[in-house]
Amino acid sequence: MKINKAIKIRIYPNKYQQELLEKTFGCCRLLWNQMLAERNEVCRRLKDNPEILRNYRYKTEKDYKTRFKFMKEVDSKALQSTTRNLIEAFKNFFNGLKEIRKVGYPRFKSKKNKQSYTTYNVNNNIKINFEQKRIKLPKINMWIKYRDERVFVEPIRHVTVSKTKSGKYYVAILVEQELDVYPLTQVHENCIGAFDMSASEFLVSEKEHYINPRFYRSAEAKLRRLHRQLSGKKKGSKNQWKTRLRLVRYYEKIYKRKYDWVHKKTLDLSQRHDAVILEDLNIRGMQKFNGGLSKSVSLDFSWHQFKTLLEYKLRWRGKHYQEVDRFFPSSKMCSVCGHKNENLTLADRDWICPKCGTQHQRDENASVNLKMEGIRLLQEKGIVVIR
Repeated sequence: MKINKAIKIRIYPNKYQQELLEKTFGCCRLLWNQMLAERNEVCRRLKDNPEILRNYRYKTEKDYKTRFKFMKEVDSKALQSTTRNLIEAFKNFFNGLKEIRKVGYPRFKSKKNKQSYTTYNVNNNIKINFEQKRIKLPKINMWIKYRDERVFVEPIRHVTVSKTKSGKYYVAILVEQELDVYPLTQVHENCIGAFDMSASEFLVSEKEHYINPRFYRSAEAKLRRLHRQLSGKKKGSKNQWKTRLRLVRYYEKIYKRKYDWVHKKTLDLSQRHDAVILEDLNIRGMQKFNGGLSKSVSLDFSWHQFKTLLEYKLRWRGKHYQEVDRFFPSSKMCSVCGHKNENLTLADRDWICPKCGTQHQRDENASVNLKMEGIRLLQEKGIVVIR
């Protein structure tokens, strides 16, 4: 099985190298904004002529190079990648309209946000010296220092160079690896983990509870203090820049703690279970209608990120990830007799089945129901569940 694996390393460019990277960031950002503005103008002008609009020939990066001579100083592959990314963004937007799913319209880029560009490995123009910890990028003739202990032998497909708001530079290297792994056709029931998401405890199963780390909530007091300090500084002053940098670095610290924790938990689950069953939750709805729950699922532990990491780690080991439909009544259904308790509310954490009299803890009961439904879905895919 072939997989695409990204290896992200931090680089330490000198002042000259930083200038070249900043030029590339700026040219890619300018190209994106110019092409997006052109498309907006053409759509506004030709909205009553769909046939002409459909066949309209937009300018390419070569046309913009003629207009902006300084674009010739940066990596041409990075500019080509910007064009492809904008076209892909419009495709995703229009496909989202057809499929009735929310995909944002492409927006203009600002130099105040995270900067990045992608370039491809052509004729071995991207090189890495693992012994001296140096990397060479296109259009930058000098080796750039990096700090990382990982070594790989696979050829590089492309790299994405990025700069965070706090001024740190990173390179994400994409390589293609061949894994000698085959999907499991038989799974023992004891090796299947089913979990119900709980805002207070993160994940709950019949046998184990994962506690919500609350990375964001524990840092809210300091974040409010830094925001108040920033709002009191004179706009454009050096003190405002210093306070903004402290705030950005603290946000990065929260994110890194959360990201590290999510990686460790998903690795633990993928190693201990042959299949993991979760519920397909409506995260956007939770964020819209419940402010406290919104902080839990998006800021404290990031539910979507957790599912994404868990899914690929299971797949790389030949194991299975299964989601149960969000409309499945996992919380209201009695896991013993199957009775559906329509009177159950969100405030009821413990309840007694009115039919069989079994006492349930809400989240544990839901995890049992999710496991039974997940097993049924796995069997529909042809996976044998050994009981």
